[in-house]
Amino acid sequence: MRFLVLLALAGLASAHTLQLTGITVRIDANGTEVNVVAHVPLLLGKDPAINIPQRLQLQLDGLPFRPASPPTLKADPLSDTISWTAREGRAAGAVVVSAPLFPDRPDDTTVVLVYRKGELVDRSALNPAHPSAVIGETVLAVMRRFIQMGVFHILSGPDHILFVLGLILVGGAARRLLGVITAFTLAHSLTVSLTALGMTSLSPRLVEPMIALSIVVVGLENLLRKKANFEVRAWLAFGFGFFHGFGFAGALTEVGLPRQAIGWSLASFNIGVEIGQACIVLLALPILLAIHRKSERAGQMVTRFASALIAMAGVVWFIARIRA
Repeated sequence: MRFLVLLALAGLASAHTLQLTGITVRIDANGTEVNVVAHVPLLLGKDPAINIPQRLQLQLDGLPFRPASPPTLKADPLSDTISWTAREGRAAGAVVVSAPLFPDRPDDTTVVLVYRKGELVDRSALNPAHPSAVIGETVLAVMRRFIQMGVFHILSGPDHILFVLGLILVGGAARRLLGVITAFTLAHSLTVSLTALGMTSLSPRLVEPMIALSIVVVGLENLLRKKANFEVRAWLAFGFGFFHGFGFAGALTEVGLPRQAIGWSLASFNIGVEIGQACIVLLALPILLAIHRKSERAGQMVTRFASALIAMAGVVWFIARIRA
């Protein structure tokens, strides 16, 4: 694969069309080697020993790449390219390239290849439309990153939080509440996976208002029903869960799924969402139960007041998203 990249670079140079820059990252038990192949004209006469490391926005496991010894330079007059090679004495679990090597050249694409123990494990192409990538991760690194992403996504989304709170506000037996939450989980996990895999999609212009509408509906259902019907509530959670899943999937489509661990990344993101969801339930439910145990009337008043606020927030979001 690297040979094909270098061959393409040479061909492009001979045709006087500068379009590809190559970054090859080789990871083994003893460390990480980085090789950059760049066209000399793109350096604009600057010293490659200084200019290439300045341009190289590369991190290994969240820390900047720091060569352990002076890099080596090798020129190829035939293709008019310069090869810059450096090595650091730590084996990277994840490689982050934050920008193309020549972001000021929209016609140039930076091709990044990651080898682990001699085998190509990941690749990416960076340009102004896709300026960064996290590649070459181990399975554990993938799982950790996507679990954190899932937790952050639900806890940073007030609309998702209010919907989950609306589902549990009326209280009830743990088995019934678990059934409602499980229905929501099954639905959004399905649409997250299908959307991230490119098997289905839905416009945010429909998804975002529907998420807001789900908050209105669950709030009104709490207010209008004198006694909770958990079967109806489970179907409500399941139906609107599809739209929440499309909302969750937006985070995945932005970062993309690592080719070498698509299944692990999807599963980990869903686990992260469930962890965030569990945090909401475990924090709110004991408080609600304590209020109901102390005074049933006080519990009903809290439920009605909170449900009214949830429904009002949903109405505000729904109108704003319809108009957007």
